[in-house]
Amino acid sequence: MERYIVQFKRVRRSKHLRISVNSDAKIVVSRPMWLSERKARYFLEEKKDWLIKQIERIEAEGPRLLAQGSRSDYLQNKEKARRLVLDRIKHFNQFYAFKYSRLSIRDQKSRWGSCSHKLGLNFNYRIIYLEPDLVDYLVVHELCHLQEMNHGPHFWALVKKTIDNYPVLRKRLRKL
Repeated sequence: MERYIVQFKRVRRSKHLRISVNSDAKIVVSRPMWLSERKARYFLEEKKDWLIKQIERIEAEGPRLLAQGSRSDYLQNKEKARRLVLDRIKHFNQFYAFKYSRLSIRDQKSRWGSCSHKLGLNFNYRIIYLEPDLVDYLVVHELCHLQEMNHGPHFWALVKKTIDNYPVLRKRLRKL
């Protein structure tokens, strides 16, 4: 693991040791406060084969859309993303008529969108770089979370009411 960048983090609320590989192939080892770095390094060594496979996959796929962009790109495109999302919410909410408390446009590296228990809708500003059918899927997905805060059968039935090919779109989005 000598040739790779590895970051060790102590996480106050963590209960378990966790290893992840970022989209830039940087390895992050998160550990609870009570676990020694020596044990974390041993665990990292045990997972070496898995890590190498993950890094090779990331390098073969190339940079992902979620990992691209800069602070200035975010600041320049935040309002454009807000207008796009508001337009699509207005369109689909004619059908669903769900109430939400607020809309946030964020610069996130690992999520396209989310919905909070306080009925806040959050979207990644990079949504402006997606094809229109993927934008619609994302907006409908988060709108449906206003009624179903899970990914159970009732949630997917709600999504299907306006986006009948959602499984195909979901797969395409995961590849970006």
